[in-house]
Amino acid sequence: MNGKILIVEDDISFGTMLQKWFEKNGLIARWCTGMVSAQEALSESAYDIVLSDLRLPDGDGIMLLTWLNERQLSVPIIIMTGYGEIQTAVSAIKLGAYDFLEKPINPSILAQKIEAAFKDKPTEEPHQKKHTKEYKKEEKRNTTVEGRSPLSTRMYSFINTVAPTQMAVMIIGESGTGKEHAARMIHERSARANGPFIAVDCGGLSMELAPSELFGHKKGSFTSAIEDKTGFFAEANGGTLFLDEVGNLPYGVQMQLLRTLQEKKIRPVGTATDLDVDVRIVTATNENLEKAIAAGNFREDLYHRLNEFMIEVPPLRSCKDDIPLYAEHFVSEANAELDKKIKFISAKVFSRLETYSWPGNLRELRNVIRRSVLFSTGDTITLESLPFLSDKTIELSKEADVSLNVSPEEEKEKIKLALEKTKGNKSKAAILLRIDRKTLYNKIHKYGL
Repeated sequence: MNGKILIVEDDISFGTMLQKWFEKNGLIARWCTGMVSAQEALSESAYDIVLSDLRLPDGDGIMLLTWLNERQLSVPIIIMTGYGEIQTAVSAIKLGAYDFLEKPINPSILAQKIEAAFKDKPTEEPHQKKHTKEYKKEEKRNTTVEGRSPLSTRMYSFINTVAPTQMAVMIIGESGTGKEHAARMIHERSARANGPFIAVDCGGLSMELAPSELFGHKKGSFTSAIEDKTGFFAEANGGTLFLDEVGNLPYGVQMQLLRTLQEKKIRPVGTATDLDVDVRIVTATNENLEKAIAAGNFREDLYHRLNEFMIEVPPLRSCKDDIPLYAEHFVSEANAELDKKIKFISAKVFSRLETYSWPGNLRELRNVIRRSVLFSTGDTITLESLPFLSDKTIELSKEADVSLNVSPEEEKEKIKLALEKTKGNKSKAAILLRIDRKTLYNKIHKYGL
């Protein structure tokens, strides 16, 4: 193999091993430990392939892929994922990733995928790429499904009521319940439907980067500002800005956000001029922000500004009548994405799906269905192709309430306790702490755990 590869991996030992392996196989390999350093590397030099971990300390591989798409950089990107992240890997491929690798990495499979990527470097024009992305977005928008259980019907009624207004909406609910889907429905049923819908994961915004990401910056305003940047507010002008996991927004940035919402103006970093913006704000959180306010982690004035109307997305275990409807929808999605032809779900599988407690909610159901479709050999999903569903994580959460929304010192100790109780399993620890896994990764990084 010959060429230049960029490795994006925050695990020091694994990143070092990958770099040495590529260099032994004749490649020029550069290794970055985070998304921002990878963006800087890609801005400075051209690479033939990017090999990126899904989970990064300052973002994730999907964010890096989106950044590449926005700049119309056609370098193939291969995403490395952990066990159980097939759904995210498929989403990455829909966004334009070349392929994905499941950890632990098999060297022979890695070599095959790298060689294939070199042979199949994309040649499409930027405008073609943009057209495909827009087509897929429209296709996705037209294939949504709505639950019919009483709690789901109540939620859709609230969405229909508030969507035509200009009110700021706060969506609450457990991780994986579909809060972004509810936000998109609000946008699509509003007078802003023809405007942009910009979704931002506040968990990926550090104190240093958040002002630039939200409000934009001028070239040269700080060391890594190598070009002018349009912030999320300007991108969402005339449409809707969705701030997911808003409770993770750095406290210092909350005042800037409050000023923007009050004055409807933004000031890009490095400029002295305010710009008018017309943006509707929809936020989402799986944390109790009232407790966060009491602990001094969230501004009360900002909370009231964002919470003009609240919608709760119910957990899947409270809407079990909807499970067959969602399962069949996810089968249809998986058939198209994985090139399978599953037609049926057996009665025993439905029975198992309806008795499981679904701590990961719709996201977990979607993942289970996709894996089942992937491993099914006939036209029916049977118990044999269904992954093992254990309720141990729910039992674990009943043993001790270690949920967050406390002081930073207590928060650190509770995270340590959760990791000890789950023997280092971050997915189970996140469930125990009642936060999503990305938030847990950010807090682990914050406290140096």
